[in-house]
Amino acid sequence: MIFSVILIGETGSGKSSVINLLGNHALARVSPDVEGCTKTFEHYTVNLGTLQVRMIDTVGFSPASTKQTNTLDPFEKACELIHSLKDRVDALFLCTGGSKLTPVTRKIYTLFREFFFDGIVPVALVVTRREYEKCMEDWWTRNKADIEKSNLHFVGHACITAWDVEGDQREQSKILLKELIRRVAFSSHQPTSDRISESAGEPDCHVHRPIIPLQDRFARAKDILTNDCGIDGNALERKIRRSFLRITNVIIFGETGVGKSSVVNLLAGMKLADVSSGAAGCTLQCDEYRVTVEGTHLRMFDTIGLNGAKMERGDYVSAIQKAYELVDALERAGGVDLLLLCMRGGRLTETIQNNYKLFHEFLCNKKVPIAVVITYLEDEDCMEDWWKDNEKHFSNSNIHVDGHACVTATKNRAAHESKLMESRRLILELINQYSVSSPQEMFVVDKDERLLSFAKRIGDIVLGGKIPRKRAVVDLLIKNC
Repeated sequence: MIFSVILIGETGSGKSSVINLLGNHALARVSPDVEGCTKTFEHYTVNLGTLQVRMIDTVGFSPASTKQTNTLDPFEKACELIHSLKDRVDALFLCTGGSKLTPVTRKIYTLFREFFFDGIVPVALVVTRREYEKCMEDWWTRNKADIEKSNLHFVGHACITAWDVEGDQREQSKILLKELIRRVAFSSHQPTSDRISESAGEPDCHVHRPIIPLQDRFARAKDILTNDCGIDGNALERKIRRSFLRITNVIIFGETGVGKSSVVNLLAGMKLADVSSGAAGCTLQCDEYRVTVEGTHLRMFDTIGLNGAKMERGDYVSAIQKAYELVDALERAGGVDLLLLCMRGGRLTETIQNNYKLFHEFLCNKKVPIAVVITYLEDEDCMEDWWKDNEKHFSNSNIHVDGHACVTATKNRAAHESKLMESRRLILELINQYSVSSPQEMFVVDKDERLLSFAKRIGDIVLGGKIPRKRAVVDLLIKNC
């Protein structure tokens, strides 16, 4: 099994010494002073039995500028590292050699965990330079309460020394470090009983809830680096907007009961979203999910569309409230990459056509690629045949899509296993094909500009043209949103 870990920390925190401790010899050059010796990120591999540990040593951050070191350099090198990653990262090991966690070390934790990886990757703490402690674990005993109070979350820790010292502290440190790696490695690769196929081997995705919205991470990172590392704010702002971790945002929408949540679970490889029992939910009610699957970071908005051609005025009020929440979430997430219209295999109803207009035309102004996912086709000999027989009906109904996938997302019968895997592959291909590669290409939903227009157009569809006056819609938004 392969376990990939990135070592992070301040200059002189012992990152390179940790690598050498595991490797039993000088794999990485150790810094003799505060200047640091790691000038770019370096890759090292150590075998711990059947576990292959791939370690990446990063440039250390310094609390103050020095004559030899550009204070923007650690951040720039970290950006280069994030963009160069081709394989998954299983953990971050935060190294510190101080008597407690310094403000800079705390900011490094936040920068990597929440900005670069958006809460995806777990963090373990490695406390170095404990050779002067009577019991190395005493450091954790003294600092545990403060760490918990600061809302820092570690999946494990090891208090060690990486220096050649008398006694058994070095060997004990090596054992503690290996135990920490194995514990984090096997917990991050733990299979789940809800996977699509129990025989599929190691999971190819991580599931997690969003921690900090994408746009909010800009300001957070700027504060970290300008206040604690002395970096020029304007230069940092330009760098951040070119270099943040790219996440594909997908809206999955349709009527209640068409299989939207099943599609989310299919992509995640486990039960993540509750599947509808058939009871109608509130129009535009949205659940947000995050997965990293086959190297692609996805943020999915499982959204209930219109469930009928018309609605009562009371339901319209609820829909406007949900519209506000949806548009607000999309604005904070940075925009929309792809729309997935879910429908059951069958005829194109007026409700399907209205949902197409609502999301593609009204919400996204026809600027976002849209694909249709036709569900519940497990009984078809060839699922793709449905599209061949029905494609013409889409253009006849003025529904123009950029792609399609004929799928099943139900796990009711073991006989459908191969169709499930084929369905997952087809949907992932759609997402990879139509997701964009840079934030400039993403369609950003502006809450102030689009919400009022969106609300009025919902009324046009569902209230039979009896649209509330503009002032009434504004008052409704102010009162309920």
